[in-house]
Amino acid sequence: MKTKTRHQHTLSPSITAKAVAAVICGLSGLNTVAAQQSDLTNDEIETIEVRGIAASNKQDINNKRFSTGVMDSITAEDIGKLPDVTIADTLQRIPGIQIRRSAGEGSTINVRGMPQVTTLLNGEQFLSAGSITTLQPDFTDVPAALLSGIDVLKSPQADILAGGISGTLDLKTRRPFDLEQGTTFSFTGEATRGSLSEETDPKLVAFAGYNNDKFGIIFTAAYDESTLANYRNGTILTSNEIQNETSRDFNGDGDLNDSYYSQRFYGVMHRETERDRLGLNTTVQYQLSDSLTFTGDIFYTDMDDADRKQGMMVDNARGEIWAYSDNFIPRLDNDRGGQIYTVNDATLEARRVSAYSESLTNDRESTNASLLFEYQGDGPLSGEFRYIHGSAERGHTENVAHGYLTSGAQHGLLRNDGTGATPVNPNGVGPDPVMVDFSRTGEYITLGFEEGFGSDINQYNLVSTYSENNFEEEATLDVARLDGRYEFSTDHLTNVDFGLRASKRDVERETYILVAPFTSGDITADVMWKDSGASLGDTNGDGENSVAGGDLTIGHPNYFSDLPDGWVNQINDFGPGGVGQGFYLIDPKVMDDPMAFQNAIYPGNKRLANPSRTYKVKEQTQSAYFKFNFAGELADMSYTANIGAQYIKTELDMLQNQLGSARPCSLCTASEKTGEKWLSRDYSDFLPSMNFNLNLTEDFILRAGYGKTMTTLDIGKLAGGISVGRTRAGDILAAELGVSPDLLVAVQGTQNGNPDLEPWRATNYNLSAEWYFNESGLLSISAFLMDIESFVESGTVMLGLPDIDGVIRREVPVTTEINGEGGEIKGFEVTYQQAFDFLPEPFDGLGTSLNFTYAPSDSANVDVYGKSLPIQDNSEKSANAVLWYEKGPLQLRLAANYRSDRLDSLSSAMGEGVVPFWTKSTLYYDMYAGYEFAEDMSIYTSISNLTEEKEDIYAQWSDNVITQNIFERRITLGIRTRF
Repeated sequence: MKTKTRHQHTLSPSITAKAVAAVICGLSGLNTVAAQQSDLTNDEIETIEVRGIAASNKQDINNKRFSTGVMDSITAEDIGKLPDVTIADTLQRIPGIQIRRSAGEGSTINVRGMPQVTTLLNGEQFLSAGSITTLQPDFTDVPAALLSGIDVLKSPQADILAGGISGTLDLKTRRPFDLEQGTTFSFTGEATRGSLSEETDPKLVAFAGYNNDKFGIIFTAAYDESTLANYRNGTILTSNEIQNETSRDFNGDGDLNDSYYSQRFYGVMHRETERDRLGLNTTVQYQLSDSLTFTGDIFYTDMDDADRKQGMMVDNARGEIWAYSDNFIPRLDNDRGGQIYTVNDATLEARRVSAYSESLTNDRESTNASLLFEYQGDGPLSGEFRYIHGSAERGHTENVAHGYLTSGAQHGLLRNDGTGATPVNPNGVGPDPVMVDFSRTGEYITLGFEEGFGSDINQYNLVSTYSENNFEEEATLDVARLDGRYEFSTDHLTNVDFGLRASKRDVERETYILVAPFTSGDITADVMWKDSGASLGDTNGDGENSVAGGDLTIGHPNYFSDLPDGWVNQINDFGPGGVGQGFYLIDPKVMDDPMAFQNAIYPGNKRLANPSRTYKVKEQTQSAYFKFNFAGELADMSYTANIGAQYIKTELDMLQNQLGSARPCSLCTASEKTGEKWLSRDYSDFLPSMNFNLNLTEDFILRAGYGKTMTTLDIGKLAGGISVGRTRAGDILAAELGVSPDLLVAVQGTQNGNPDLEPWRATNYNLSAEWYFNESGLLSISAFLMDIESFVESGTVMLGLPDIDGVIRREVPVTTEINGEGGEIKGFEVTYQQAFDFLPEPFDGLGTSLNFTYAPSDSANVDVYGKSLPIQDNSEKSANAVLWYEKGPLQLRLAANYRSDRLDSLSSAMGEGVVPFWTKSTLYYDMYAGYEFAEDMSIYTSISNLTEEKEDIYAQWSDNVITQNIFERRITLGIRTRF
């Protein structure tokens, strides 16, 4: 552990109280006063600079101890050295925080079960390119090496920007005036290798700083590349169905009144994510005069990523019940006098076996600039003015190649080029269905094929390819705020904080598909689903759209053996479980450029806007706040407190596209735009808050907090239109509806944007007791209650939507955003931290940090048995355990993170409610070891996901696992130097 000591003049109690109050109010640029709250008179104050595990933990404890609200923090152990790989991975060590993972890395977080968390940069709003429409960034965008620490503020305070229901994150970068005088340089180099990807990825961090107490400048650069294995077993395309018995008594009970529930698709997926990430931060500080300081910041991030998937997929092509087993499991009664069954071991009669490849790419870039002027004169008035400008843009593409290994004859998918109808893949396996052994009874979901199945490349044909859900979005942010403080010389009221703030955020998104021109007979159209088994319509003029009846299809065969060199690879590695044999698949790397790939198959592609997912939103807010700060003694016990309120007015202008029933293309998801209109609305919120902290003894603090909160709406949930999902009717549904099997019928819909949504609102209560039994020891318990007045949730309603011919034949489920009925999250957190420096050598270098959170919740949703469901993505229980050792040049740390089962999403209606998709409990282990072999030079290694933990997602019943996300172990070797 290394600390730097700065000598200061002796402080009087009144001055100390003012300084502590300034820290509590969170005014940017003020140094942390690590001192007792009422009677600090020491000549020396430590923890100006933090280096090492022990010093970092000690600083975290001090930050918590001298705050005036409920908060936790993480402090970097050195320049560019947060404890974990990503910001989210680091934050999961804090009590009450749960994370979601993207390709195994932490990406987004919940605080006390809620994802509605405002994230600030040095105390103010900023734009993240990965989440332009929300106030919580995708933390994969932001290199952790750019940060010096993170504060998690759990109780509302009037001077903190409102926007988080359960808390606020404040990401903090380094300040030049916090450095030692003179120059400081630091360099870090790392190499990381994954256990499944078997790729070695580099990371470089460079830091340079200068400080002469009048002028200071910092420059930080971080660059890394990563290839992350993220295999997937089970549902490749999430779609489930309940099928009723018709002619087959599938469970052999002698009647035809039962039902079978299953996913429509099962498969195994080789999946890798590549990321190239760059972060730059420059900060300048200048002491303009004895009373005026200037701080300027530029924070830049750029990340390109590609999520590439290739795997085998089986389904029944909307046929009859396809599972054969002696072990069907009755789950609940249906509405036909029978029961609904599932199965865990079965032989599946697959009418389609697909070689599926997909490439999703993102190009993200953001720049945030801040200008801060701080005034601290000799009088009672001080303040600061701040201006922020942010810009961000993101380009996203999706490209799919759907190859067939079966012929298509199994489900009647034919092609006709004028020479007569034949199976769409005449060289494929068929005409009989393919029998596939399916099991989810072991650790991994498995599929079993006959030996040699899929080994002949000549049987594969690229039947369908398309590019949809592409978008380009950009945003700008401008903020101007003025904050002031007026000091009082009274026994209890120490000062009052006040401020005004105005912001403007403009967001624009254009969503598009790629279409190419096709001609069949006398019909010419632009087509998105370039499917060689699809027809543009009644090309033979007999009044019916039927390929079997003579209508022509589009496209042509694209046998894998005829595709360009390098396009097709043979994959034998589908991760743990899998299928145990190899298959031919189109390499998704060649699909990263959708326009080039689509043109190589079918020339003439162009972009076509999809107005149902295209929008513009302008958001303006004006806010004002006041906060009275108190400090003094009550019955010989010192206290601090604050009471205040924040008023926020939000104005929204939304461009909503009006959609018609016609389509500007054929076999596509784009809608006809018939017009547009600007919708305007506004709402106001008055948010009172109060915090009280009582020192029952010098080392024991009791805290209480109250506040109303609201969160800014996700702009993406406000504007857009309704999009309709369609698929080929197939023989079974066609007979039911009285249409051709080749007609594209509506099966589901999505209403993109609800301009009448109200923001999330809640009232929060906090109570905590904290015992600081030594300078590096803490035992605390916190209780909390969030009474959520309203929240936004995804809901499913039944609406009549048109089939491809414009006729509405039935109602289908439509997913949209609605305001829920509210709910509660209440629970408690327990924290224990201690350095065991009282133990005899060599054990005096040991230390630990333990915490546990219990946060049950409820919502208006119920499962298939009518049991109340929690708020989505909230784990009722979560815990962290860190054991560390720091002695001389050696540093060791072992960390564990646990989350209990959490509600992932809501599916279709069944029984008394809906089918919930749950993610099973997870337990992740990480390890770190470092050795300082020379002055200011160290080597280290870290291992993330030590035990290769995976995520199991199940539908309603814990044994009914439908999806597995398999993450790899990653081992890092690094060297760090500082001079």
